[in-house]
Parts: sequence; structure tokens; C-alpha cells
Amino acid sequence: MNDWHDQLRVSRAPFIPSVVWVAATPPGEGFVSLSRAEDETCWRELVDSDEPIITQVDDGATAPGRTGWRPSSSCSQPSLVAAMLDTLDVREEQRALEIGTGTGWNAALLSARVGSYGHVVSVEVDPAVADDARRALTKTGYPVLVVTGDGTKGYPADAPYDRTICTASVREIPRAWIDQTRPGGLIVTPWGTDYGDDALTCLTVHEDGSASGRCGANLAFMRVRHQRRDYRDPTADQLDTAHTSQTTRTGPELFEITDFTRAAFTIGLRVPSCYLTVEDLDDNHRRIELHDLGSRSWARISLVRRHHPWTVHQIGPRHLWDEVDTAYTWWRQAGKPTPDRYGLTVTPDGAHEVWIDAPDHEHRWPLNL
Repeated sequence: MNDWHDQLRVSRAPFIPSVVWVAATPPGEGFVSLSRAEDETCWRELVDSDEPIITQVDDGATAPGRTGWRPSSSCSQPSLVAAMLDTLDVREEQRALEIGTGTGWNAALLSARVGSYGHVVSVEVDPAVADDARRALTKTGYPVLVVTGDGTKGYPADAPYDRTICTASVREIPRAWIDQTRPGGLIVTPWGTDYGDDALTCLTVHEDGSASGRCGANLAFMRVRHQRRDYRDPTADQLDTAHTSQTTRTGPELFEITDFTRAAFTIGLRVPSCYLTVEDLDDNHRRIELHDLGSRSWARISLVRRHHPWTVHQIGPRHLWDEVDTAYTWWRQAGKPTPDRYGLTVTPDGAHEVWIDAPDHEHRWPLNL
């Protein structure tokens, strides 16, 4: 792939709001607003960098000047935008559907690629974000149809599309995307489980209504809103009743268990509805936690430097750490498959099946979504 500067011919500056959000100091203390009017230099440096820009927090409920906690809209890292567009392989005169308009910059890039004889529809769930994107696209002269609505439903009025791209991550490929993409067309999206990061996934739609393709690079995108991951925070009383044990897993093994390029992607595929969080309390203490709000299950592995084996607490009907440990053992016995060896098939009835190397490989299984 060429340098992202060469691929992204539309400047993103006209699409970035005058107020954006950056990590507070010290890290972990939320996000604070950065105003162009108050600090033009920092705002410009951020816009010109190869970094994502948070443009909304807490679904717009937090006003500038206050502390935000959950990023809810952003302009993606330019090099990742270029990688996704390269994978999408969008061409002149094609019809493209984008899920997640955000600032409108990616929609403008799509519009530039399909040209005056192509057509781009972009769907944004947040009305205020959609309005801002419409204004930016109109001002810069890109004729994109911005629709306010649930992007997982697509936009059937202008279907079929040659290309469908999602700029948020999903756990489940919506049936509407497949139905609205013509046979032979491509769907590109960050896709993954509740456990860890997502993979850049490219699916080809088939005549029978199925779609299949390969997983790829590691992506850390916001989830579509109704598929968001969340965590459980047990009370002190609940911790007192937790099942307590110890793990002899070593530091390097726990690194593999939590790292996307090692075992984490596989573990997520084998342990459903398990959200992973990792927190460094200080230089000597780390917490690995596992959450399933549906069953009210939770687990914590407390790592203390130079004190091994480490303590495991588990709460709820599922012993999440035991499930993760079993999945890690499977990953090692299967030859430590990396994420780029995996593929995904979505059948005509919407079932999701993952496989290693090829759809008929011995290691393939349906996902419990």
C-alpha cells in the first residue's frame, strides 16, 4: 500500500470540529476538551498527525470544559482510514454505503473515489453528528447522502451497493448489509468478539445470500452503540463471597492471553460474551478482569510483581477465568493460530461460522452471538 498521504487526497481539517477531546492528565482520568479558539497550535498538530481524534464523548451529554469518560464519536487515524479504503477497493462509478458518518471525512474520501457518476450513502445514528457532517460535506462540495438512523439496518432505498464499509466495530454482521450489497460486492468492517480488539475483516457477498472472507489487521474502534461492551464492578461484599483460587500461568502466558496478535483473538472466538479489561495500578500491580453482564459473571486475576502464583477471584454462574484458560490451552494445541489465519462465513440465515485457513478446515465452529 502507498503512503497514506498519497491515498487520502481530501484534507481532514475542514471536517474536524473546533472543539475536540484529548486524554486527561494523568492517564485514566477521562477526557478533556481542546478548543481551536484557545489553542490553535495544539488543535492543528492533532489534525495533521497520524492519530485518531475524539470528536464527541458520552454521546454528547458532556459539555466542553467538563470531564468526559466514554468516547462516542471520532475521526479515525489516517493510516487506518487508508488501510480500510485500500481493502475496500472502491472504484469510480460504484455505489457505496458507509455505516458511521462521524465527521464526514471518510464519506468525502469515498465520494472522491467513486467520482461524479458514483453514489455514496452514509448513515449516522447521532442526529447532531449527522448534521455537522452534512454541513461539512456541503461546504467542501462532496455530494454524499447523509441519513440519520441505525446503521445496522443500512439504507435499503438506494440499494444495491457495490461496497459497504463500517467505521465502527461490530460483534455481529447485520443481515441488512449483506442483503443490500450486490453479489460479488465487498463488506469491510472492524469485526470481533467482546474479548479484546477487533480485526479488519473483508467479506465477499455471494449469490446465495451468504458472505465470507478473511480477518486481518488489529483495529481498536468504537462499537456500534447497541453492541457496546461494558464491565461489572463487584462490591466488597460480593468479593468476599467470590470463588478464590490461584493460577500458575506465568507473566509471558498472561501476556499471550491478553494480546491480540497472540491468543486473545482466538480466546474471544471460543469464549462468548466475555469482555476483557486490563488495568495497571502501578509498576508492580496489574489487574486482568473478565466481565459478562448477561450472566452477572466476573473474574479477576491479580498480578503482583515477584509474588507468584497469582490470585484469581470468580463470581457468578460462569467461571470466566476457567473458560479463558481452557481456550488458551486449545490455542496452544492448535498451533497458536494468528488472527490473519481466521476467516468468517455468514450463512443465508445469519449464522456466523469461523474457520482457520479455509472454510473446510478441521478447525471451524459456529459462534454463539
